[in-house]
Amino acid sequence: MQKYHKVVKLRKWTPFYRSYKEYSSDTCTLKSTTYPIESSANVLRHLEFTKPITFEKGLRIQEKFVRAQLDMKKLKSNIDKKLIELHEQNVGSTINEHEQLILNNILEMKPNPIVLTFEFEPTYTGGKRIKKTITEEEVSKFENFVPIVQKDNPKPKFVQVERGGQVTFHGPGQMVAYIIMDLKSFHNFPAKCLVSAIENATIRTLNDVPVGEDQITLNMNAKTTEETGVWIDDHEKIASIGIHVRRSITSHGVCINVSPDLSYLNNFVMCGLPESRATSILEHNPSSAVSVHDISTTFVRELAMSLGVKKVERIQLDDLDLDD
Repeated sequence: MQKYHKVVKLRKWTPFYRSYKEYSSDTCTLKSTTYPIESSANVLRHLEFTKPITFEKGLRIQEKFVRAQLDMKKLKSNIDKKLIELHEQNVGSTINEHEQLILNNILEMKPNPIVLTFEFEPTYTGGKRIKKTITEEEVSKFENFVPIVQKDNPKPKFVQVERGGQVTFHGPGQMVAYIIMDLKSFHNFPAKCLVSAIENATIRTLNDVPVGEDQITLNMNAKTTEETGVWIDDHEKIASIGIHVRRSITSHGVCINVSPDLSYLNNFVMCGLPESRATSILEHNPSSAVSVHDISTTFVRELAMSLGVKKVERIQLDDLDLDD
């Protein structure tokens, strides 16, 4: 397994302003920025998988990190309840300095927010909005589809997931980022604002990602619309977004089209939008040498700036052993 660790210092954060049709100005714009309010959130960890893996394996990896966050949240809740019971049973009593130090050390074990980035084998995924309506015939069409260009890819699979949205595709040439964090570790940061932060980090990534030996920025213009995701224009979508939240712990995230075989997406209705089509960086910039790795590292850096986090720690690896 290839593995190394790198610390990335971020440049001074500069707000990226725009108006939002889907969120009111008093709930979520980048004029009202967030920042960490717990020490565990001062570092954003980036786990970058450098080789394609199955979508199901990616879900299991994600769930391991989500479970670690949920377990710590449950532990903190139990500690708080015990302290309240102690106070109610013995009015005016407090724990001593040694006991407080032990509790502080336990709570400091809370995991950092983490972004897992993947390039998956071909997979169609169904969001919660189509969970009860999709038919076996529709699933069969997805799983038997033969792409126009990448004919040697593994046969597509269909997987039902718990993110929002409808059907989308994950496969070679796409950068998929799963964002696992406690929203309550950040100042005034509900789920809607995370979606907004993901959209804007994606837009800045497409503009700022350095390309080639000269590291010239891509300067690709993108935007948001009334529909969730990131778009090149009102009809061409370049990134899909869907998140899931459990007890303020987030999962899933964004899929950015770098150089996929677009026939996987444009032969079906993706995200419930029949009037739109998928596009990619490669389609709009055929001579561009930008890679999934380039998009991965740039996106995580841009997301960290949106979160007010000043340090990113990145680990690269081929795979991750799971104790199932």
